[in-house]
Amino acid sequence: MHPRGCISFLSIGGFDLREQIEVLASLQNVDREIKEKSVAKGVLLAEIQKREKEIQAKRAEKALLKDEWAERDKLRQDKERVLQEEGRKAMEKRMRMNRIKNLKELQALQREIDQIKESNAQLEEELITVLEDLEARAASLKEKEEELKKLEEEWREKLGEIETQVVTIEQAVAEASTLRQAIAARLNGDLIARYELIFSRRGGMAVVAVSDGICQGCYMNIPPQLWNEIIKSERLNLCPSCHRILYHKPAVPNDKQI
Repeated sequence: MHPRGCISFLSIGGFDLREQIEVLASLQNVDREIKEKSVAKGVLLAEIQKREKEIQAKRAEKALLKDEWAERDKLRQDKERVLQEEGRKAMEKRMRMNRIKNLKELQALQREIDQIKESNAQLEEELITVLEDLEARAASLKEKEEELKKLEEEWREKLGEIETQVVTIEQAVAEASTLRQAIAARLNGDLIARYELIFSRRGGMAVVAVSDGICQGCYMNIPPQLWNEIIKSERLNLCPSCHRILYHKPAVPNDKQI
């Protein structure tokens, strides 16, 4: 029976376990860098998506205002056309009055002219209301267009900065990935598979040192027998609490004072 937290997974076919753990710790540093940069890239891309949606919403608002203005302007044109047509009819009727001698026909024609005048007066009031509404809508549309233009100009500048950051991150990730491949090539396949599983489950921290008998991953005490096994580095040792891979890195002694 092996002590709790030990896995007799190694001696790993000719690999030195202590050296393998040190290489694994180096791999973890690279993986953490890749993860951090990937998260940073995700934040930047999310910001791009968010700002693009905001601009699209502003464009939709502008388009709606423009459509509403166009609809009201069409109403204005219709009313002006009717007003002109009715005015033309009234003029024709007045000209006819000069040719009519019959009093009864004159009176009937005058009533028609009066009705047209009354109808046109109401139409003119409606037209004034539409014109005032158009003026207010035009002001709102202009304000929205200026707001959108400013927002788009600011975003173009900001987007350029973000895209530069994304390219920089992608280059760094590519370089780190190349380094990762080189480091991973030095590791036993079973060991790296277990490491990657723990790395994904433990928030990007799979290999941790033990300091003063305490796991630096979960800060729980390590049983003395397990601590002895960790120092020996004869087996793969996992923390009984957080199940991370444990290793002992001896302190570098200070230079002797003269």
